[in-house]
Amino acid sequence: MSFSEKEKHFHHLGLSNSSLNWSRHLLMQRSQVTSLFGADALWRKGYTGAKVKMAIFDTRIRADHPHFRNIKERTNWTNEDTLNDNLGHGTFVAGVIAGEDAECLGFAPDTEIYAFRVFTDAQVSYTSWFLDAFNYAIAINMDVLNLSIGGPDYLDLPFVEKVWEITANNIIMVSAIGNDGPLYGTLNNPADQSDVIGVGGIDYSDHIASFSSRGMSTWEIPHGYGRVKPDVVAYGREIMGSKISTGCKQLSGTSVASPVVAGVVCLLVSIIPENRRKEI
Repeated sequence: MSFSEKEKHFHHLGLSNSSLNWSRHLLMQRSQVTSLFGADALWRKGYTGAKVKMAIFDTRIRADHPHFRNIKERTNWTNEDTLNDNLGHGTFVAGVIAGEDAECLGFAPDTEIYAFRVFTDAQVSYTSWFLDAFNYAIAINMDVLNLSIGGPDYLDLPFVEKVWEITANNIIMVSAIGNDGPLYGTLNNPADQSDVIGVGGIDYSDHIASFSSRGMSTWEIPHGYGRVKPDVVAYGREIMGSKISTGCKQLSGTSVASPVVAGVVCLLVSIIPENRRKEI
């Protein structure tokens, strides 16, 4: 998914004084999105994503990246002979979920990261790569899967059915709804599917970001079960995340909002006793 341009102006017309104060607080604290969701309250109780298996389907992560303490496995499903992230997208997403750098904290630093390289350096991918990677994610019993990508794949029946299989195996799939707003009817797949948590973006004034896709899953309407999406929204403007090798940067888009939600999910899953997670 492409990232939207950063928005530097925030409009507060019509807000109460309390709303203005909260908006100012958000503007001051936006570099640490974890604080806006109260992640530190769970950290203090000892919940940091430990023993949660997080699959990140993206452009990979470097094995020796200093921001991550628990990279369990990196696999390459493309036709390029490299395990590294040369674009930075996958590293950024992973940083929002599980980074431990003080400048760009992730939500669940002890989460077990499984990085799936499903995109080439030219941002090319194929259904067959996804199918193989999905099968492996099922085989190694992932808990959560983040897809900060999407497209008009609802006509790709093997892809759609494999997503059904993923969620049927009790893997929580979180996916970006798309950056094709503000028009309606702009949902991306697989975030538009009923069993996937489709994530939209908001800014720090709690307004829906103009780029965030929205509307009804029109491809299902002939069958009688079109649904309004996204399911949830999260901050997707100027979020801090990890760079390819070291340091932090800001990005915007639903690709950013999706790992915010995935990170929260990892924290919440870590509260559940490990032997009961697949029962819920």
